[in-house]
Amino acid sequence: MDMQAVRSVLLDEARELLAEMEQALLAIESQGADSERINAIFRAAHTLKGSSGMFNLQLVVDFTHLMENLLVQVRTGEQPIDASLVSLLLNCGDYLSRLFDNVAEGREDEDPDPVTRARLCAELGSFLEGVALYVAPEAIPAAGISGGTHWRITLRPQAQVFAHGLDPIPFVQYLADMGEVLALEVLQDDLPPLTELNSESCHLGFVLELMADVERSAIEQALEFIEQDCDIQIEVLDELDSTLIEEDHLAIVDVSQRSSLLDAAEVNRSRASEQVFIKVDARKLDELINAVGELVIRNSACNSHPAIRQDADLGELLEDVGHLVEQIRDRALNLRMVPIGDVFQRFPRVVRDVCRELGKRIELKVSGADTELDKSMVEKLTDPLLHVVRNAMDHGIESIEERLAAGKPEQGTLSLNAYHQSGSVVIEISDDGRGLDTDRILRKAIERGLVEPTAQLAERDVFNLIFAPGFSTADKVTDLSGRGVGMDVVRQNIEQLRGTVDIQSARGKGSTFRIHLPLTLAIIDGFQVAVGDADFVLPLDLVVECLEFSEQRGNDVFSLRGQPLPYLRLAERFGIPREQSARECLVVVQCGDQRAGIVVDRFVGEIQAVIKPLGDLLSGMRGFSGSTILGDGSVALLLDIPALVSSAN
Repeated sequence: MDMQAVRSVLLDEARELLAEMEQALLAIESQGADSERINAIFRAAHTLKGSSGMFNLQLVVDFTHLMENLLVQVRTGEQPIDASLVSLLLNCGDYLSRLFDNVAEGREDEDPDPVTRARLCAELGSFLEGVALYVAPEAIPAAGISGGTHWRITLRPQAQVFAHGLDPIPFVQYLADMGEVLALEVLQDDLPPLTELNSESCHLGFVLELMADVERSAIEQALEFIEQDCDIQIEVLDELDSTLIEEDHLAIVDVSQRSSLLDAAEVNRSRASEQVFIKVDARKLDELINAVGELVIRNSACNSHPAIRQDADLGELLEDVGHLVEQIRDRALNLRMVPIGDVFQRFPRVVRDVCRELGKRIELKVSGADTELDKSMVEKLTDPLLHVVRNAMDHGIESIEERLAAGKPEQGTLSLNAYHQSGSVVIEISDDGRGLDTDRILRKAIERGLVEPTAQLAERDVFNLIFAPGFSTADKVTDLSGRGVGMDVVRQNIEQLRGTVDIQSARGKGSTFRIHLPLTLAIIDGFQVAVGDADFVLPLDLVVECLEFSEQRGNDVFSLRGQPLPYLRLAERFGIPREQSARECLVVVQCGDQRAGIVVDRFVGEIQAVIKPLGDLLSGMRGFSGSTILGDGSVALLLDIPALVSSAN
């Protein structure tokens, strides 16, 4: 067994479980506790303990065991889950996340924060002091509950139950705590000879007779975490309703069999759906995308070969191959598409913590979480979105007192929205706060020498000043703001993803930061143009139209159907020699709500462009976002349209 691969699966599962636990806790805090949310928290802690035990991650096992003890009491209702307990469990999740970070780095025996661990363990222990812990079945008195139902519950755990991080004994104890234990038998018929005993397999079963005033659903709920790894039989021995007795004797040998009695077709559909999804290492997807990229390049080379013009049949064959290559490209890229909700789900916790720190009340509204984006881009979006969200809460949304004085509700609103638009993804972060103060921004910019005192700037240009390195309007430095870092990092990170950031703001009403991003960074549909002997490629989804151009030199604005269109000449922008008498063409491009024209010598046509990163020598040049290899083997530079449009405007 490749233990490193299994370890990687453990880490992925751990992060998913911690995310689920955090979402359930936040839902409890905002909407109230219910059995489903409490079970989700218990399931996460229980599974983390079992899975970590397989790898001897003792720091995790010991800590989650303490959490599990407390969560058992929460499930039974002995310990109410209030705001203080929610905060404690959220902090426990944060600490566990740091433990698993250490595991990922190969430092599983190193405690990342012994002081925090000791404090959290003490707080967990303080909650446990006030509630009764599990009582072993043999310690339960013979006489106790009178009346109720006489249940016989048979548990036959499957051999691999330990490997799945489950231990049957706590489930037997949990059932015993429901009522009065009349009998407990350990089934040993599957116990092999000592020489053949496998300590990692479960060979014992249990039969528990219980007098308890509970419904069948309560027993089934108690066993739901082990039902997939255990054959379960639940019988009523002395119930007056003979119909119910018959029903109980008929069913429940195995959970899947029980389900099939209820709805066999539904079970088959469920099993089929379970087999649809498989986990694939992201590196394997990257290797596939790289191979498809090389296939696209070779296909372009074939299409540009002179033999095609001499052989019609060959040209037709290669055209069919080209269509197949496009299908393979699109389907390979779709494999890396993930919902942006993977990023959005982190922000409810951020909003909660910042609200507590600032003493504000803010409601987070999320829409478009199922909008898909390339996985490589999703991973790089977290930091810039975090900066914008924290700034919106700190600078944008007013304090409760300010909002009430302005006639606003005391609770502010922060909205995250994502949607597709013209072959790109748009992410909006909006708030209903005070809006950007253009006078204050301009005054700070003049103080720092970013703008001349006599300069006349459009509102858009004033807004863009907040992206200047080191710029801040905060009067004092806090944990959230005032250090002059953040917004410049936002723009840099977004531009590295070939995206743009637009700002809309109204004084006293709020602001919207709108981020435009391409769907993928790997392979794009491009439009090839030429200037002199140089070839360039533009992303096709940003091209609006192409037309002849005969504007006099020296101008920088063109009248397009009566509307002013700023433009730039690539030959002048990059110092490319060309014949002065050569005709010119204009490519109209649009990025966000800004349009501009790019003047070139000639149009070459649409191509599939495999994006290659620029080397260190060219990485600092503005105007280029990558390169691609053309069919003849030459290199064409991919134009950074957002940067060019910005300079033209």
